[in-house]
Amino acid sequence: MTGEHGAERPGTWEYYDRRAVEGARTIGHALAYWKGLGVEATLSEIEAEAAEVRQLIRSMPPSPFVEVGAGPGTFTADLPGWGIALDQSEAALRVVRSGPDGTPVVRGDARRLPVRDRAVARVFAAHIYGLLTKEERRPFLSEARRIAEELVVVDAGRPPGVPAEHWQHRTLGGGETFSVFRRHFDAEALAAEIDGRPLFSGRFYVMVTA
Repeated sequence: MTGEHGAERPGTWEYYDRRAVEGARTIGHALAYWKGLGVEATLSEIEAEAAEVRQLIRSMPPSPFVEVGAGPGTFTADLPGWGIALDQSEAALRVVRSGPDGTPVVRGDARRLPVRDRAVARVFAAHIYGLLTKEERRPFLSEARRIAEELVVVDAGRPPGVPAEHWQHRTLGGGETFSVFRRHFDAEALAAEIDGRPLFSGRFYVMVTA
């Protein structure tokens, strides 16, 4: 993620750009992910947590927002209010554009958001904060606080045995393998890290607000 849409870490960002072409991720993909990390899980357990997170998102007060790291729009249609979906991947944004909700899209860098100061009420970031290295997290948090009153983060939980952070090898349908940096979170620890409070603390998903 850089000023040239990810050139500093081509492995991670190229992976997500290429993966977007394969379409939205499903609960089945999530189950395969956790099983690949050695976690005992069932489809129904992950699906139940995902449904709770979606309900929490939908219950937030409607407000102007920027969705950072929107990807192929996994949560875009759930966001209450009006705003824009931002991602470094043009392929992901093409998927969002083709969706039914009509949310405008912008290609951009999470560390240099192309939005004026206090332009929106909320920054929503799902499964992007946990991909950022320490050097990338600081400018992202600074930018989120610059443009919005509230930051809402949804990310991966940390079941027992899963490391707090590590580099993973990911393989796409065509057989290409990429190295991806990934963190997993306890909701209380994540909330403390971004000076916020937990909204949901699950095995597979966490949600915090700051």
